[in-house]
Amino acid sequence: MDTCFDVTVQGEKDSLARLAEVLGRLVEDRPGELDEESELYWQEALPDWLVSSFEDKTSQAKSRTWMRMWRWSSESKRIKMERESGWELLDWLYWFSSENQFWRISEIVWGGGGSMSLSISSADNHFPTQALEWLVEKSGAEIVSISERGGPL
Repeated sequence: MDTCFDVTVQGEKDSLARLAEVLGRLVEDRPGELDEESELYWQEALPDWLVSSFEDKTSQAKSRTWMRMWRWSSESKRIKMERESGWELLDWLYWFSSENQFWRISEIVWGGGGSMSLSISSADNHFPTQALEWLVEKSGAEIVSISERGGPL
Protein backbone atom coordinates (compact mmCIF):
# COMPACT_ATOMS: atom_id res chain seq x y z
CA MET A 1 0.00 0.00 0.00
CA ASP A 2 1.77 3.08 -1.26
CA THR A 3 -0.63 5.99 -0.87
CA CYS A 4 -2.41 7.32 2.19
CA PHE A 5 -5.69 9.20 2.20
CA ASP A 6 -7.28 11.19 4.98
CA VAL A 7 -11.05 10.86 5.11
CA THR A 8 -12.93 13.38 7.25
CA VAL A 9 -16.39 12.42 8.47
CA GLN A 10 -18.82 14.70 10.29
CA GLY A 11 -22.01 13.97 12.12
CA GLU A 12 -23.88 13.94 15.37
CA LYS A 13 -22.19 12.27 18.31
CA ASP A 14 -24.53 9.23 18.14
CA SER A 15 -23.92 8.80 14.40
CA LEU A 16 -20.16 8.90 14.83
CA ALA A 17 -20.38 6.49 17.76
CA ARG A 18 -22.29 4.01 15.56
CA LEU A 19 -19.70 4.44 12.82
CA ALA A 20 -16.77 4.07 15.22
CA GLU A 21 -18.29 0.88 16.66
CA VAL A 22 -18.54 -0.76 13.24
CA LEU A 23 -15.20 0.46 11.93
CA GLY A 24 -13.46 -0.57 15.14
CA ARG A 25 -14.93 -4.05 14.86
CA LEU A 26 -13.96 -4.37 11.19
CA VAL A 27 -10.38 -3.26 11.86
CA GLU A 28 -9.97 -5.33 15.04
CA ASP A 29 -11.57 -8.50 13.68
CA ARG A 30 -10.85 -8.04 9.98
CA PRO A 31 -13.03 -10.35 7.87
CA GLY A 32 -11.12 -13.22 6.28
CA GLU A 33 -12.62 -15.82 3.97
CA LEU A 34 -16.10 -14.74 2.90
CA ASP A 35 -18.41 -17.73 2.94
CA GLU A 36 -21.71 -18.77 4.52
CA GLU A 37 -20.08 -19.36 7.89
CA SER A 38 -18.51 -15.90 7.98
CA GLU A 39 -21.77 -14.37 6.79
CA LEU A 40 -23.56 -15.85 9.80
CA TYR A 41 -20.77 -14.67 12.10
CA TRP A 42 -20.94 -11.08 10.81
CA GLN A 43 -24.73 -11.01 10.95
CA GLU A 44 -24.33 -11.57 14.68
CA ALA A 45 -21.21 -9.43 15.16
CA LEU A 46 -22.49 -6.27 13.46
CA PRO A 47 -25.17 -4.09 15.05
CA ASP A 48 -28.81 -4.67 14.06
CA TRP A 49 -29.19 -1.18 12.55
CA LEU A 50 -26.53 -2.07 10.00
CA VAL A 51 -27.50 -5.68 9.34
CA SER A 52 -31.07 -4.62 8.58
CA SER A 53 -29.74 -2.18 5.95
CA PHE A 54 -28.31 -4.90 3.71
CA GLU A 55 -30.20 -6.20 0.71
CA ASP A 56 -31.41 -9.78 0.60
CA LYS A 57 -29.34 -12.16 -1.51
CA THR A 58 -30.10 -11.86 -5.20
CA SER A 59 -30.63 -14.89 -7.42
CA GLN A 60 -28.05 -15.57 -10.12
CA ALA A 61 -30.65 -14.91 -12.82
CA LYS A 62 -31.52 -11.53 -11.35
CA SER A 63 -27.82 -10.67 -10.98
CA ARG A 64 -27.15 -11.55 -14.62
CA THR A 65 -30.08 -9.41 -15.77
CA TRP A 66 -28.90 -6.47 -13.69
CA MET A 67 -25.34 -6.83 -15.02
CA ARG A 68 -26.57 -6.97 -18.60
CA MET A 69 -28.56 -3.76 -18.10
CA TRP A 70 -25.58 -2.13 -16.37
CA ARG A 71 -23.21 -2.98 -19.24
CA TRP A 72 -25.50 -1.35 -21.80
CA SER A 73 -26.15 1.77 -19.74
CA SER A 74 -24.46 5.16 -19.86
CA GLU A 75 -21.95 6.04 -17.14
CA SER A 76 -24.46 8.25 -15.31
CA LYS A 77 -27.09 5.49 -15.45
CA ARG A 78 -24.53 2.97 -14.15
CA ILE A 79 -23.78 5.17 -11.15
CA LYS A 80 -27.50 5.52 -10.44
CA MET A 81 -28.04 1.77 -10.76
CA GLU A 82 -25.14 1.04 -8.39
CA ARG A 83 -26.43 3.46 -5.75
CA GLU A 84 -29.98 2.10 -5.97
CA SER A 85 -29.00 -1.58 -5.84
CA GLY A 86 -27.76 -1.50 -2.24
CA TRP A 87 -25.27 -3.94 -0.75
CA GLU A 88 -25.48 -7.60 0.13
CA LEU A 89 -23.54 -8.36 3.32
CA LEU A 90 -20.73 -10.47 1.83
CA ASP A 91 -20.21 -8.11 -1.12
CA TRP A 92 -19.87 -5.19 1.29
CA LEU A 93 -17.64 -7.10 3.75
CA TYR A 94 -15.18 -7.81 0.94
CA TRP A 95 -14.03 -4.18 1.02
CA PHE A 96 -13.08 -4.49 4.72
CA SER A 97 -11.64 -8.00 4.43
CA SER A 98 -8.10 -9.30 4.08
CA GLU A 99 -9.04 -10.28 0.50
CA ASN A 100 -9.30 -6.60 -0.49
CA GLN A 101 -5.93 -5.66 -1.98
CA PHE A 102 -7.07 -2.13 -2.99
CA TRP A 103 -7.21 -0.38 0.38
CA ARG A 104 -7.44 -0.79 4.14
CA ILE A 105 -8.20 1.40 7.11
CA SER A 106 -4.93 2.08 8.91
CA GLU A 107 -6.15 4.49 11.60
CA ILE A 108 -9.38 5.81 13.11
CA VAL A 109 -9.25 9.02 15.16
CA TRP A 110 -12.33 10.25 16.95
CA GLY A 111 -12.19 12.50 19.95
CA GLY A 112 -15.90 12.25 20.71
CA GLY A 113 -16.77 15.55 18.99
CA GLY A 114 -18.54 16.18 15.69
CA SER A 115 -15.88 14.79 13.37
CA MET A 116 -13.80 11.70 12.81
CA SER A 117 -10.71 11.11 10.69
CA LEU A 118 -9.84 7.89 8.93
CA SER A 119 -6.48 7.10 7.41
CA ILE A 120 -6.81 4.86 4.39
CA SER A 121 -3.81 3.05 2.92
CA SER A 122 -4.28 2.43 -0.78
CA ALA A 123 -2.47 0.49 -3.47
CA ASP A 124 -3.17 3.28 -5.96
CA ASN A 125 -3.63 7.03 -6.08
CA HIS A 126 -7.38 6.55 -5.74
CA PHE A 127 -9.53 3.94 -4.08
CA PRO A 128 -13.11 2.68 -4.49
CA THR A 129 -15.11 4.49 -1.81
CA GLN A 130 -18.66 3.17 -2.29
CA ALA A 131 -18.63 0.63 0.57
CA LEU A 132 -17.19 3.16 2.99
CA GLU A 133 -19.56 5.91 1.80
CA TRP A 134 -22.53 3.56 2.28
CA LEU A 135 -21.47 2.70 5.84
CA VAL A 136 -20.97 6.36 6.75
CA GLU A 137 -24.39 7.26 5.29
CA LYS A 138 -26.15 4.39 7.09
CA SER A 139 -24.57 5.47 10.38
CA GLY A 140 -26.13 8.93 9.91
CA ALA A 141 -22.88 10.79 9.23
CA GLU A 142 -21.32 12.14 6.04
CA ILE A 143 -17.92 12.22 4.40
CA VAL A 144 -16.90 15.86 4.01
CA SER A 145 -13.47 15.37 2.44
CA ILE A 146 -11.09 12.82 1.04
CA SER A 147 -7.56 14.05 0.47
CA GLU A 148 -4.41 12.28 -0.58
CA ARG A 149 -1.59 12.56 1.91
CA GLY A 150 0.78 10.95 -0.59
CA GLY A 151 4.08 9.24 -0.20
CA PRO A 152 4.91 5.73 1.01
CA LEU A 153 3.82 4.63 4.46
